[in-house]
This record gives sequence, structure tokens and C-alpha cells, in this order.
Amino acid sequence: MDRKLFDIRVSGCAPFKYPTDLYYGLLWYSKDEALEIPKRYPYRCEWGECLSDCILLKNTYPMPWKLSILWLSIIEKKYYIKEEELPQIALEMIWMKHSKIFTHIILGMAPYGIIALWFYGIKKSILLCSMYANEIDSNLKTNIENDLSIKTEELCESYINKQSEVYDKITQNGLPPKDLFDRYMQQFSYRYLPLFEKWNNGDEERWQKYKTEEIQPKFGYIEEALWDGTHDKLHDDRLLKHHDAGKPKKLAINWYIKKSEYTTYFWFEDEKICSIFERFYGAHPDTKTDFIIRIDAEKKKYELALYRQGLNEPQIIPEDAYQLLVFKNKFEDYRSDNYNQERGAWIW
Repeated sequence: MDRKLFDIRVSGCAPFKYPTDLYYGLLWYSKDEALEIPKRYPYRCEWGECLSDCILLKNTYPMPWKLSILWLSIIEKKYYIKEEELPQIALEMIWMKHSKIFTHIILGMAPYGIIALWFYGIKKSILLCSMYANEIDSNLKTNIENDLSIKTEELCESYINKQSEVYDKITQNGLPPKDLFDRYMQQFSYRYLPLFEKWNNGDEERWQKYKTEEIQPKFGYIEEALWDGTHDKLHDDRLLKHHDAGKPKKLAINWYIKKSEYTTYFWFEDEKICSIFERFYGAHPDTKTDFIIRIDAEKKKYELALYRQGLNEPQIIPEDAYQLLVFKNKFEDYRSDNYNQERGAWIW
């Protein structure tokens, strides 16, 4: 049976702090033909982001039905291998639903053999699956070293010693926790709930609603980038509805007060936001939750909280779990005391 054809490109990625080297990566679209993930030494970028494209021989391809990959986790000095069939028909349906959004299939490689697959577009990406690969046996490792004419340990040490950020990370902190990327990839059910209210520090009811006759702020849009490697900049209000998603990494919220335009940017510290979500949801990640974002731009007061049915009041997210920067009419209006992002960090 002839399969549908799609304008597909493929790319690989690895976390910036935990680079990898790809020995081979293939997405098979027939029994003897595959899209080859381009080699890049090393893979090192934001988790889920797009790097080098494959060199396309044709304009369109069937959706892949199988993955084959062998790669080197540089900080561990270990090779991992995986061959896995993919749900081809389900992938076709997802791609067709977002036919004008996605451009790439991205394959992610992370420590301890974690693999992730995303559909990626500039405005939106989604996580398809994550899984574990197996560490290779000694015979295959010997064959690879003979092919490359260098020992695995020497290859890894050479790279680590040349990259100060990777070297400092390994020497100071060692290997990351084994469950780090499991925590990144875990999905939860929530929606963003921006609330434009008035802050009254001297009143028992600290957050108060605007009166009917007052001019209220007007919501513009919200954008997100998550620790599971996905992002959404579509401005279609989907993020304001309950949906499954990873933990927030970066948020951007836009609104208006009269003729003034405001945009606020949040950056979340990974360990802290992971712990907050895991404690709040417990053993029930499918619990429908409101991610509340309270804003009083005039008094420069911002507060984040999580809420679900049954709680007397929302659980406040501590301010040390995130950093905050606010622009008013493109000029900086406020920054949190702990803000230390690099210049231009809000451009993403």
C-alpha cells in the first residue's frame, strides 16, 4: 500500500550541558530506505531544539516506521543503541493535523540512554515519545573504536577538556541524577490562568478584582517553552485550556493597559520547579490544575500559584523558583531581585 508523503526534515539534538556524538541515526520510511540524521560533533543545544538538517534527496517522504540509533554520551563515556518501531499511522495523523506548523522530526539523545522524538516547527513542537536505549556490549564498542581509530575514553576526554562549560560542570557536579530526564519528560494536566488583579499589601484580602467601572488590563497572548523540550508560540489560546504538558522552563505573557503594552518573561529553575510540580501532583499527574499567574503591573507585583479542586487556597510558587523580567512599551519596567539572565535572553 502506498503511504502518504510529507515534507519532512530530520535533525538531532542533545542537552547543552550533556553533549553527544552520533555514530548513526536512521528513521526508516521503507525496509531499505531511511532519512539519515546528520552527524554533528558534538550535538549540543537546547533540549528539543533544531540543529543541522539532513541532506534531502527528494522533496517528500513517507512517515518513518522505525528508528535505529547508536550514539556516544560524552560525559558518561558510554555508547547506547536502540532499534524501535514507530506508530506510523498515528504519526501521520498528528502531522496532517498540524500540516502548516511542523517542519522537522527531531531525535534527542541524553545521558543514561534517554531518547526523545519531537515534531518541531518554529511556532510549536510536541513530544511524541521518550524511551531508553541499551548500553552496547564490549564487542561492538571494540568495533567502533577500531573504525574511529581512537579509544572511547580518549575521544570523550579530548572534547570535555576543550569545552570549559562542560569540563566545569563535570568536575564540580559530576554526572547528573539518573532520573533527571525522566523528570523533565513527565507530563501533567494543567492550564495557564492569567489573572489581572490589584495588589493590596495592607488588606487581609491581598488580591482584589478590578471594579466594573475601572479600566481593566486586556490579555494579549502567552508563550511557553518546557523542560520536556517542547514550545508553543501559536497564540491560539490552547494554553489557556487544560492539556498535558511538561514543567515550564520559560513563559512569556503579553497584555495591555490602556495604550501601554506589557510583556513579562519568566525563567524557571529546573530542580525547584520539578520538585514543586511533583509534590503538588503526587501520584496523580492527570489531576486537572490551574497554573495561576497574578499580575498587578502598576504596583509591580507578580505571583504564581498552583490550584486544584479541594484546596482551600492556591499553593504559592516560591519566588526563588523563577526569575522575572517585565517590559513596558519595549523598555524595561521591572526585574526580580534574583534576575541574572544573559542579555537578550527574552528573545526565544
